[in-house]
Amino acid sequence: MPSMSIRSSTRAGGAAVLAVALLTVPHSAHARAAAGPIPPPSGGVLYATNAVSGDVSSLAIGPGGTLSTLAKPVSTGGQFPRGIALATNGSTAYVVNSDSSTMSVFRVGVRGALQPNPQIVKTGEEPWGATVAPNGRTLYVTNTTDATIRAYRIGPDGTPTSLGDFRTTSDHPKQTVLTPDGRFLYLAYADADETADSPTRVITRYAVRADGTLGPPQDVAKVEPADFGIAISPDGGLVYVSSNATDKVWGFRRGADGSLTPVPGSPFAAPESPTGLKVTPDRQHLYVAANDGDSPPGGLLGYTIRADGSLEPTADSPAPTPDGAEAAAVAITPDGKDVFAAIRDTNQVSAFAIGAGGRLKEAPGSPFLTGGERPLNQSLAVRPAP
Repeated sequence: MPSMSIRSSTRAGGAAVLAVALLTVPHSAHARAAAGPIPPPSGGVLYATNAVSGDVSSLAIGPGGTLSTLAKPVSTGGQFPRGIALATNGSTAYVVNSDSSTMSVFRVGVRGALQPNPQIVKTGEEPWGATVAPNGRTLYVTNTTDATIRAYRIGPDGTPTSLGDFRTTSDHPKQTVLTPDGRFLYLAYADADETADSPTRVITRYAVRADGTLGPPQDVAKVEPADFGIAISPDGGLVYVSSNATDKVWGFRRGADGSLTPVPGSPFAAPESPTGLKVTPDRQHLYVAANDGDSPPGGLLGYTIRADGSLEPTADSPAPTPDGAEAAAVAITPDGKDVFAAIRDTNQVSAFAIGAGGRLKEAPGSPFLTGGERPLNQSLAVRPAP
């Protein structure tokens, strides 16, 4: 196992770990996103939150997943930004700041770069993740210390207004996903101190009311500890959860009533320390951020999703990432052509084009520096090309 897992990325030790990581990576290993005049991005924009530097990077997506810096990273005006979510029309970005218990509301410029001086909105204590409803009307923020989800009504101009807090059934809520029809919200939990011997966790389901508020919570599945990531397939039929402490990914088939039933063979091996995960738009593949192990090397795991929802590693999994990398988050372009992994210990993004059978071709110049420091779990979001 690597010497570092997600449990060592807590706020108290983040800066010290970052300093060691930077000293051990040669300058030549940092491929910078291309500088100079950049046209409006034809492939969309990748945003990356940087926890230690307290800012957000805006990177233009080019052919084959290449990345170019659109603008200097912009400050969130808060401390330790983590999760990011985008308005469905792409005009606004919402970034939660864990250490200041706030959310930064950014306007998106004409070329896709986030504009400085965001609006600051209060959240619950230690927000971790943010999710926008498919209809674009509601925003949900997980507050890990409060053990709540706060819902916000999104106004016509993108401004969020609180609809209230909704209790969770367990401590340390981390990430939410919504079904494509917006009827159900699912929640995963994790504590940075959890180990493989910690008690089991649950996945909680909420029915979403017409006004965006949440109905009573109901636990619909049991999983192992430290579930930092949850993903849903584009058709809403499958849900996947990463258990960081036990190196596994759990798969569930979702019923019409919102129930979850394990898929055949679940859970599936996911070495080492899996965190963020995403399903491709065609529902054919799942990509999981993990630590770079010694054999085989690579920190981005790829799986083919069979018809029954079970997982089979792709032929080239894991994909190459910086040596010893700790991948923390995954993003996929809406057209399904490119996948990105945030590398928290080297302040980079590894980029790949997705080919036949889910095979990945590393983008020329990958990995790319974000320009900030320490992108963490839920740190990536993609704005589609205009």
